[in-house]
Amino acid sequence: MKPNLLSLMKPERLLATLYACLATAICSFASDTLDSEGFPVMYLRGQFNGWSAEETHRFDRSGDTYSITVNSLAGEFKISGDNWQYNYGGNDNINGTCSVEGTPGGSNWNTPGLENLTISFDAAFSEGSARPTTIHFTTDGSSAAAATSGTLPVLYINVYTDATHSTLDNEIIAIDLDHKNYFTDAEYWLDLNGCQWLADCGATSLGSEQEPLPLQIKARGNWTRRGFAKKPYKIKLEAKQPMLGLTKSKHFALLAHADDTFGYLRNFCGFDLGHRIGLPWTPAQQPVELVVNGDYRGLYFLTESIRIEKDRINISELDDMCSDPALASGGYLVELDNYDEDGQIVLEEQSCAGSDHYIDALRITPDTPEEYSELQRRFITDQFTAMNNAIGNCSDNLWAYMDLDDAVRYYIVEELISHTESYHGSTYLFRDRGEGHKWHFSPLWDCGNAFNGPTDGYFYDHDPFGNTWIPSMRANKTFNNRLLSTWKWFMSTAYSGLFDAIDEYTSHIAAAAVYDRRRWAGRPVPDGGQPVADNSDMDSRRRAVVDHLRAKAAWLSTQWGSYTPGEDIAEPARDNTPAAPLPDYMLSGVENIATDNTPDAPAEYFTIEGIRTENPVPGRLYIVRQGCNACRRIFR
Repeated sequence: MKPNLLSLMKPERLLATLYACLATAICSFASDTLDSEGFPVMYLRGQFNGWSAEETHRFDRSGDTYSITVNSLAGEFKISGDNWQYNYGGNDNINGTCSVEGTPGGSNWNTPGLENLTISFDAAFSEGSARPTTIHFTTDGSSAAAATSGTLPVLYINVYTDATHSTLDNEIIAIDLDHKNYFTDAEYWLDLNGCQWLADCGATSLGSEQEPLPLQIKARGNWTRRGFAKKPYKIKLEAKQPMLGLTKSKHFALLAHADDTFGYLRNFCGFDLGHRIGLPWTPAQQPVELVVNGDYRGLYFLTESIRIEKDRINISELDDMCSDPALASGGYLVELDNYDEDGQIVLEEQSCAGSDHYIDALRITPDTPEEYSELQRRFITDQFTAMNNAIGNCSDNLWAYMDLDDAVRYYIVEELISHTESYHGSTYLFRDRGEGHKWHFSPLWDCGNAFNGPTDGYFYDHDPFGNTWIPSMRANKTFNNRLLSTWKWFMSTAYSGLFDAIDEYTSHIAAAAVYDRRRWAGRPVPDGGQPVADNSDMDSRRRAVVDHLRAKAAWLSTQWGSYTPGEDIAEPARDNTPAAPLPDYMLSGVENIATDNTPDAPAEYFTIEGIRTENPVPGRLYIVRQGCNACRRIFR
């Protein structure tokens, strides 16, 4: 007869196990005590205290994080409420600083004896039961160690309540973080973690746990911030850094991609194609594992933020509220938005594509500069009105305001990835300062609905959102002619490299994707939110993306022309349509001085800066010109 498990146990361990099982059975019908905020009151219970729920071994709770520090701990133990309703255990032996999986109703942990032990974990309770969570153990007084995959760089960020850095502020990782205010008392260090493929590109570690560097951090995004426990962030460094080989800057985004069910490949494919097709600037990104306040937050993507900077959108930077006509023609960075925002310029979208397409308001949201003077608003309104009317009339006058080649290249990328939300939100255009400049579609950003469209049709024919302008732009003959030549050049020369890039990228992040899943599986979600996407099977996700891309390219070739990969085809020459001249009110000085000196000559009004206005505001001071005479007057 085989001995059973109980017969193999030492007497003292047998007794402890039977006691714990009996206690669990007796109390299984009773509910654990909840605190004033509805969280279970949790205790450290084990052989050292007769498995009791003692106040001296009660966990402290701050937000979603439970923690306790004990002078010593030996023998078997568990973490539990007072009646064993919520309880965690595991099969690990705890011999020092580590992070382990806490299993609801799991076995007893065991330790040979530890001193100055801190235990912490994030709350994972719902519907009257516990869910798996990571339990952190540290013995050096530091914050809890993170269980990273060891295959990617690790970005450590600590956020504190004040400048003394004595107390961690866990609001930054709270499930219900509902604002985008900066947390200013924060620090970071970046460990390259032996990633040779990044070191070969010149990347280095930055700072250290002993000598961290200052930064500010805040939540970013809209739905991705509100709908998921894994939050995206924006960080601002104190000094410019080339983080992981990205362009040197103070400003970066930490994108969570919590909603990306395609193996974190939506943005990757969009950005990679943007680089390959030659858009003016496309952000770059690098994968990292993120640890905030000692809590492992999973796989993130350190991404270049959209900025007007030398190594990003390289145009003249324009100040807020500029009223100087010599400066106010650029540079501008605006977003075609899907949200109503303060300061927007709103026009009625014009269309020549018929009634089959959803027509929405054209919301032009300032990005840089953020606040417009009367002169700036007038210029942007006139520029977008001219483009909007040209699109609605299917007129080639559009190409005097908009760069044809960048418009075509931007569209090819969005169509290849079947991005149904493109031309809806996160669609950016920029314009540099002065005569001879046009608006450019760029940069690509937020490909969050890539691969949601058909592989046998155009994404805008099946869109759930409303894709501003693009259905009508496709009705323009000049646009389509340039589309066909650009398509054949790109698909023959550069497109196929995308698949090798996908393979390399997924090989780098595969292990971290598994750890990300362990971190977020079964965790609570915000009210009205969703669970974090499961990308633990990166191979199947990669295959799905590759299959989609190949199918879409095959169908597009039936519409736009076949191509031969590797064929030597010259890049199409850039469009040379002259840019529309600047309006008179954007030129320095006063042009076309009137010579009419009759008493009934019409009055013309100029601001003190010399800008002509058709609608003077009562109570403001203006220069009034009537014929050859001018004076200063307060308009009434």
